[in-house]
Amino acid sequence: MNFDSLRSHGHSDVPLQPEWQLQIEAWRDLLAQCARKPSRRRVHALRSLTLRLRVALEYRLEQAQDATAARAFKRWNKEGKMLRRALEPVRDADVYLARLDGLRDSLEGAPDGRPKLSPRCLREMDKLEGRLEQRRQTGIDELMAVIDARGKRLRRLSKEMEVALAPRMSSRVLSTRQEALRIFGELAREFPNLDSSNLHTYRKRLKQALYLAEISATADPLAGKLAAALRKIHAASGEWHDWQALALEAGRTLHVQSKQDSLVAVLETQAEGALERVLPLCRRSAERLLKNAGEIQPSQRRKPVAADPGYNPCDEDLAVGISS
Repeated sequence: MNFDSLRSHGHSDVPLQPEWQLQIEAWRDLLAQCARKPSRRRVHALRSLTLRLRVALEYRLEQAQDATAARAFKRWNKEGKMLRRALEPVRDADVYLARLDGLRDSLEGAPDGRPKLSPRCLREMDKLEGRLEQRRQTGIDELMAVIDARGKRLRRLSKEMEVALAPRMSSRVLSTRQEALRIFGELAREFPNLDSSNLHTYRKRLKQALYLAEISATADPLAGKLAAALRKIHAASGEWHDWQALALEAGRTLHVQSKQDSLVAVLETQAEGALERVLPLCRRSAERLLKNAGEIQPSQRRKPVAADPGYNPCDEDLAVGISS
């Protein structure tokens, strides 16, 4: 696919209003599910959907320019930020445990039966897993307390926001692809040389473009292809961030004096490999955007929406979904 074609056909003929209402209903349902049983899937889904709603509704409110609806959104968003903070420790523990479990499966034994992980590394892995499981349980207890104390208010504010937004949301809206492209173009210019020092900041900002592209993905096939391309970058950079953060966590928890045969060394190697995979993906995508989509006129920058780290596995080639 050529990015040049992304600049045309900005209007969508598919009503989007029912979709945002369904998302708010899904958010309330996830909140209720987490109150009953905060599983890994539910915690991650609720945290992600809270941010998706924030990005989507913030964008649409800018188009509507309605003070009443904006105030209702602001009240819900304030509570939503506190909910995301309560979800974060549980989500992080789940991600780290999943990474360690996958690492154990992939490296613990070689075809000839000889272990690839040193005895020291295996002991440290067991210790770290135990600490993470304890931390997850502590996070669950704190999350349940937050939901118990603020759950009714969260649901009430979401319904008030929905009522305030309904008469002001146009049934037909411009495709959000152009705004997603604008953000992507600004990121390409702002971060011409990505490395480990700025990749996480880039990724958090990229998530806003991804969520905007996803809004119009059903109605606008080109937005869907753009969203698929951004999702690959986000997944790959998320894998790197997970390994890097886990290596730092292991160092703090295990108090490593020497890295020889240590779990920290193994985790740092995983992070380095993920970084080597993601940087070329980012460079190729930026080159295609700047070459084929033309100059995107920068508009006044909005304050970036804080994004949550993801933990999807790395896609090997960004070219899928961008070119064909």
